[in-house]
Amino acid sequence: MPYYFTKGGGNHVAIVLIGILDIIAGIIIFFSSSWHLTSNSVIAFLTFFYFCLGIWSLAINIMRKNFFDWRGIIDIISAVSLLLIYYGSVYEIFGILGIVIVIKGLLGMFLITTKESF
Repeated sequence: MPYYFTKGGGNHVAIVLIGILDIIAGIIIFFSSSWHLTSNSVIAFLTFFYFCLGIWSLAINIMRKNFFDWRGIIDIISAVSLLLIYYGSVYEIFGILGIVIVIKGLLGMFLITTKESF
């Protein structure tokens, strides 16, 4: 998550929704080899969402001089993976990427519910 979301007091709903979208995107990417998802509007929305979220996260963390933002990089990788799935290119590594994205979503929701942050 961008630093803006993790340090706020009333943004828990937004963080849980982003965690749920992480889990959905991870499942879609994991099962992309067995599902036919070419030119799906949900894939297009998730691609745009993760590209914007990744750029936002990286920009905020660079401004704060935190150069080890792995979550923003995972969001950009998610956007590229979803874009490839949208155009019909599915690779073997998408299974591993899907698992990493699901773990990122679960970790983000867990850290918010326990009021811990990085």
